[in-house]
Amino acid sequence: MGFSFFWPERGSTLAEKATAQQAFEFLDSTVARPLPYLIACFGSDDFLRRESIRHWVMGSGIEAESVRSFEGDEAAWRDVHDQLSTRSLFDDLGIRIAVVRNADKFISKYRESLEKWADSQSSDCSLILEIQTFPANTKLYTAISKKGKLVKCTPPQKASWGNPPDDKALQQWVVSWGKSRHGLELTANQAALVVERIGAVCGLIDCELAKLALFKDGKGNVPNDRVAELIGGWRTQTAWEVADAIADGKTSVALEQLEKLLHAGQTTVGLAAQISWSLRRYGVAAQWIEQCEKEGDKVSLGSALEKAGFNRFDLAKSEARLRRIGRARAKNLLQALVDLELKLKGSHSNEYRARFAFESLIFSLS
Repeated sequence: MGFSFFWPERGSTLAEKATAQQAFEFLDSTVARPLPYLIACFGSDDFLRRESIRHWVMGSGIEAESVRSFEGDEAAWRDVHDQLSTRSLFDDLGIRIAVVRNADKFISKYRESLEKWADSQSSDCSLILEIQTFPANTKLYTAISKKGKLVKCTPPQKASWGNPPDDKALQQWVVSWGKSRHGLELTANQAALVVERIGAVCGLIDCELAKLALFKDGKGNVPNDRVAELIGGWRTQTAWEVADAIADGKTSVALEQLEKLLHAGQTTVGLAAQISWSLRRYGVAAQWIEQCEKEGDKVSLGSALEKAGFNRFDLAKSEARLRRIGRARAKNLLQALVDLELKLKGSHSNEYRARFAFESLIFSLS
C-alpha cells in the first residue's frame, strides 16, 4: 500500500547556505577582528545560539564591562542604541557590544530601525542578535549577509526530502567538541552511540559529554562499556521509551512515562525536541516512499526507514510501527510536529499549555 504526502517547501535553504556559516564550523574557527557591527545567530538549537554568542564575545578580546545583554521580549531599541553609541570607560579599544537574546519579537517591533542601522557602518560597536527564525528573504537578512555575519545555529541536515539530521556530521562534531570542550578522545563508534541515543539535540549532547569527562583517563579515553552505561541515563532512555510507546499506540504507557520525566524536572519543550526527532523519521520515510512512487519506482518500507535514519537492527520494529500509524496519520505527521513546535514557541509556551499540546499529539497517534 502506497503513501500520499505533501512535500515540505524548501523555502530559503539555498540562500541560507550561500550566506550563513554553519555553527559547527563557526565554533571551530577563530573570531575575526574587528567584529562585524551586525551579527545574527539564528536557528532552532538554543545551545548552538548561546555558544555562538559566547564564541563571539570571548573571542573578541573585549572587556566584560563593554558587553551588555538585553531580553528581546522587553528591550527597547533606544536602550540598545544607547549601549552601542556610548563609549566605554573600561575598554581601551572603545568597542561596545550589545547582545539581544530571543530577538524575534524585538526584530518584528523595531525592524525599520534595525534596517537603518544595518545600512550604516561602524567600527567601534557590534550588535549581536539571537534569533530562532530568520527568513532569508527579508531586507535585514540580506543586509547582514552583505555587511555583517550570519551564523546558522541548526544541526546539519541532509539535503533530502524532510531534511533529516545529518548523523555523520553530528558524529564528527561530537568527536571534535568532546575533545576541544571536554578533553575527551572519543572513537567514531562511541560518537555514533551518543548521536543514536541522544538525537540532534546539541545541548543534551554537551551535557552527556560533560558526564563522560568525569570518567576519562589521563589520555581522555573512556572504555566502551562505560560509554554505553552512562550515555543517556534513565531520563534519556525513558524519553526513547515515550517515543516508542507513541509509535506503538500505547497511549497509557507514553503518558505514564511522560509524567515520570516531568516530575523528575524535565520540561515539555525539551522532551518534545527529543521525541519529535524520533517520530520525524517515520514521516521522512513515508515521504521517500511517496516520491519513489511518483517517479514510478518501487521501494520497500525497510529501505525507506533505513534512509530516514533507522538502524538496520531496528527495521522490523520500525516497519511495524509505520504500518500501525497508517497512511492518513503518517501523511500529516511532519506537519503535526511542525505545528507542535510552533505552539510550544508561541500560544502554548506556558508549561501547562505545552503539556496539553504534547499530550494531544500523543492521543492523535494512539
